[in-house]
Amino acid sequence: MERSWWVRLVLLVFLAGCQALPPVEVTPETPVAPPPPVVGEVTAMNSLAETNWSELPQTLFADPALSEWAKALAQSALYYRRVPADSLYRFGPLTVPAARMAAACAELADLARAGDPARLQAALRDRFRLFRSVGNAQGDVMVTGYYEALLHGSFQRSKRYFYPLYRRPPEALRRFDRRQIDEPILAKGFTKKPLGKLANRGLELVWVDNPIDAFFLHIQGSGRVQLDNGRMMRIGYDGSNGHPYLAIGKLLIDEGKIPKEEMTMPRLRQWLVDHPYDVQRLFYANASYVYFREMSLDAVGNINVPLTRERSIATDHQLFPKGAPAVLSTTLPRFAPDHKTVLDWQPEIRFVVNQDTGGAIRGAGRVDLFFGFGEWVEYRSGVMKQTGSRLYFIAPRVP
Repeated sequence: MERSWWVRLVLLVFLAGCQALPPVEVTPETPVAPPPPVVGEVTAMNSLAETNWSELPQTLFADPALSEWAKALAQSALYYRRVPADSLYRFGPLTVPAARMAAACAELADLARAGDPARLQAALRDRFRLFRSVGNAQGDVMVTGYYEALLHGSFQRSKRYFYPLYRRPPEALRRFDRRQIDEPILAKGFTKKPLGKLANRGLELVWVDNPIDAFFLHIQGSGRVQLDNGRMMRIGYDGSNGHPYLAIGKLLIDEGKIPKEEMTMPRLRQWLVDHPYDVQRLFYANASYVYFREMSLDAVGNINVPLTRERSIATDHQLFPKGAPAVLSTTLPRFAPDHKTVLDWQPEIRFVVNQDTGGAIRGAGRVDLFFGFGEWVEYRSGVMKQTGSRLYFIAPRVP
């Protein structure tokens, strides 16, 4: 291993909606208890339990940025129109065909754009059903955040830009683990010939200058690369090697390196920068490896539509319906003027849309909120690990 490389690493460190309906007189609902934790395996059949709208506060319907929810809903309507009309989406015991989901998202988008809280609330109570996630084994939901990362790179390999981001390889090469792909590169830094199991096969999408940034890109799934020629390149997830994801933050907690209560993404990044000789070991512990492709649009999720800042969420796609409208109740950070110090946490409930998934987002008790791209966004999303949250899904009533 060349000491100079590690020193350098430290330094681098739409659509037409349904016609508006008149307000509907609503009969008050009887409150119901939260769904009990599921005993045994959580599946798509039991991940959601129906509840009623009285469980949600009135402040939800007075959301001042409903137009952003409308934007996300319009993207989901496009998704549902691209799939076979009879494709089924499961809300626990209920299944809804894609054609009905497309119409429902269009209707809700139209109502959200109108900006009339009373009409929206009446329509939801009259024509939609509400389902609450059963959460984890304790009935809890934890919310984390993700964002569009910014990296610096080049189409030309050099001593500065030496770490590759790979395109998806042919099936026969796709199963190499992270150590097999990365070890020669991280051990030797820049060499005359690229090293690793995927090297010299024409699979390099772009070369970047910081393996730590690249590792975090693998976690986020999408980002932008500021190229040395001045161009901004958008890249997105294009599959993985299929190996299980292991959170290196949890590994450091288990080793006593970072207290659990202090573990955030910014804290983890700084620890890696401060302990360069541990980077290889930690990276290799996570065998999962992500492949990328160039994108013409902003960040997209697993339904292949652009994500909407602070309205798109990622969940376990095996448990929850792709593209579906939802409600998220959690707390969000309020920062000091330095944009890094959290002053306090403020309760927040908002309409969102389920448009993505992730390797670390598994189970009925995990949600990832997309924070977008921009200055300080890594801190805003990186401090999120909010337990005690709640997740609901909105399903249209079907005949």
